Amino acid sequence: MHSSLLLAAAVCLTACSAAPATGNHNFVLHEKRDGTPHQWTKRTRAHPAEVLPVRIGLTQSNLHKAEEYILDVSDPESENFGKHWSAEKIANTFAPSKKTQDGVVDWLVKSGIDVGRHQYSTGRNWLEINATVAETEGLFNTEYHYYEHDISGGHRIACDEYHLPQSVREHIDFAMPTIQLEGMRPMPNIMPQNTAVAPFTGLTGLANCARLYTVECLRALYQFGPGNTTAESNAMGIAEFADFLYLPDLATFFKNFTTQPIPADTVPQFISIDGGQTANASYDQAEGAGVESALDFQTSYGIIYPQKLRLYQVGDGVNMDSVGTFNIFLDALDESYCSYLGGDAPYVDPAYPDPNEGGYTGPLQCGGAPLSNVLSFSYNQIEAALPVSYQTRQCHEWMKMGLQGVSVLFASGDSGVANRYNSGYENSCLTAPDVGPYVDSNGTRFSPSFPTNCPWITAVGGTMLKGGLNATIHDGEQAVGQPDATDPKNDFYSGGGFSNVFELPRYQSKAVSRYLTEYPPPYTSDIFNNSGKARAYPDVSAIGIKLPTVWLGEGLAVGGTSASTPIVASIVTLLNEARIAKGKGPIGFLNPTMYAHPEAFNDITVGGNPGCGSDGFACQPGWDPVTGLGSPNYPKLEEIFLRLP
Repeated sequence: MHSSLLLAAAVCLTACSAAPATGNHNFVLHEKRDGTPHQWTKRTRAHPAEVLPVRIGLTQSNLHKAEEYILDVSDPESENFGKHWSAEKIANTFAPSKKTQDGVVDWLVKSGIDVGRHQYSTGRNWLEINATVAETEGLFNTEYHYYEHDISGGHRIACDEYHLPQSVREHIDFAMPTIQLEGMRPMPNIMPQNTAVAPFTGLTGLANCARLYTVECLRALYQFGPGNTTAESNAMGIAEFADFLYLPDLATFFKNFTTQPIPADTVPQFISIDGGQTANASYDQAEGAGVESALDFQTSYGIIYPQKLRLYQVGDGVNMDSVGTFNIFLDALDESYCSYLGGDAPYVDPAYPDPNEGGYTGPLQCGGAPLSNVLSFSYNQIEAALPVSYQTRQCHEWMKMGLQGVSVLFASGDSGVANRYNSGYENSCLTAPDVGPYVDSNGTRFSPSFPTNCPWITAVGGTMLKGGLNATIHDGEQAVGQPDATDPKNDFYSGGGFSNVFELPRYQSKAVSRYLTEYPPPYTSDIFNNSGKARAYPDVSAIGIKLPTVWLGEGLAVGGTSASTPIVASIVTLLNEARIAKGKGPIGFLNPTMYAHPEAFNDITVGGNPGCGSDGFACQPGWDPVTGLGSPNYPKLEEIFLRLP
């Protein structure tokens, strides 16, 4: 399950280049797209009378203290470890100042947008107006065009750059719709050993682990026991966007591939978000759609049962044209997230009601969904294809989840140091920073992923057993690698690298500095961010190949870092279970404790993650940008986490 994306089409949306300054405003450049958009073609100017839902992201208070706040509750050396914040405290701490709100309102009024047209989001973090293209071009000193997607034919309205008056620029993070064009999509990595369920049943026992990594193999490899409780407070959450879960497959999986009896009628708690649904027998799951969800839930049930699972199914996945849908998920968890710090951004998030055929027609869901202690995601996007402002605001959202005691895990990607854009497995790399287009399938610069680049999530890479098909768990692990000599587009390697957006967090500084000093990669700064000051990923790894999965009644061997991610997330759920049994709270943000205890991981020193015409990075002793700290050793992790308050 590749954590990759398709540049999806939405309803008639757009893009911009500079227009003459208007009024008495002293405009300065606020944001500009890097290079020519990949797979998008600029068409005609947008009609001046067309109405745009303009959203202005107000600068938040206290975000300069984000690292201080999150480490205060997650650093094992902090006296406040585990003292997580309430949603109310988070909303109050980061709310925009009155000066910011008043400054932006004054600018809008002087520009002809009277107060009666203003609306604030919950938490007053977004100021919303509906304005014509002509009005918006005047506000942002820009020009809007229609853009057409080269593959889907869908259209958007956007601009190449936009400007703000110097007097209000400090009060605005970014505005939409402006330069945003990109979307996301998971891509299944189904191994060639596809077959009926029955032949797989012979691949049991620890001698066959390299051929099929059953729960029995994972349990022996990482030394964790079965789940013991069904604590409602510890239900693990898995979010799905493009894939719908076909429930009858669960019973077949339980019968063939679990080590303890699981009742055939066991299903996850279903949390429908903006029209999310499960699949039925008539649902068209062509090209592997649905495999992602099947892999995630079957793997997790095999590890944590009888602990419960939650399926957060975000709607509109059937259209495959949602972008920014992590925000739609965040909206549903807590009302304070709606239109809040990256939520509900038009032309990045889907519109509600959805104007697409068969789209969700109800209102945006705000709040009401239960919050899980552990959240697992097998989706990601291309860092270079998204505005920095958007990534920054959403990264702060994940930080706030950690402040509330939630462990957020994302797959690191399946293309090594590259990325994948679409279902054709087109690798996307980058050109040199100042030479467009920035995202380029023929580029040689490494292409990091989002949100794995965010320092407040745990990024999970992939491993496999050393020694080929006859390997056993006693042979140890190496970085996952599956080259395809017949079609390099199908190559599969653990995603990893160094962000060009986010700085190196304190908890990771020692490990990353050691790697760059003792094992410097043989590349210059025009290939990757070798400054030693960049957020690096992945953080940890786990088996990411040949996991048994039942999909539409068929047995598959499925891999990808989106196989690794639910494994690690399930192990964290077991750790929380052990803490709860001792009267303690959930772990929350994992990374500070993990980096403080590298001895709790199986170090991976073999393998690499090639891409972009290079060998990528190489596994080395200690942390590396292929497998992170390594794979989990459950007994050591449990001992460490049970000692913490």
